[in-house]
Amino acid sequence: MSGNRIETLVDEVQAAFDRRPDEIEVGLETREADILQLRKSCRLLAGAEVLLEQGYYTIVIEASFVAIERVIEFKLLEGGIEPRDLPGTHPGVYTEAIRRGILSEHVATNLQDLWRNHRAKTYYQDGLAARERAENLFALANETHTFVVNQSSKKHDCICS
Repeated sequence: MSGNRIETLVDEVQAAFDRRPDEIEVGLETREADILQLRKSCRLLAGAEVLLEQGYYTIVIEASFVAIERVIEFKLLEGGIEPRDLPGTHPGVYTEAIRRGILSEHVATNLQDLWRNHRAKTYYQDGLAARERAENLFALANETHTFVVNQSSKKHDCICS
């Protein structure tokens, strides 16, 4: 692949993101910011489940962490935070979850530590993705999703099966 081909592809990708999308991912057809984050969490979990069965542990770990953050963001948005005011960092999401009583300090702090100590290491450094790690984190993501959604008056908008 030549540098010119990369430049062309970069331009095509930029143009695709600049246009209004036509074929939106199933389940994400909403204009409500909170419901969008909830359903992104659902779709991440569904995709992670398929990939776990196929042995793609690195992406299961990544998707599980992101699914947890999306469901917390759902609850933050439902609680009145504007999309532009969501925490801009991973630790900030967990700090805000504590502040608003979405998760206990113990759970949120441990999730924050897991993210800091293991997500970044697995994804960027020498941490190895393994079945047990992926399975356990996926189970944690599912349980966190269910716990947070059950606090919501909009739990009927969850598209998890």
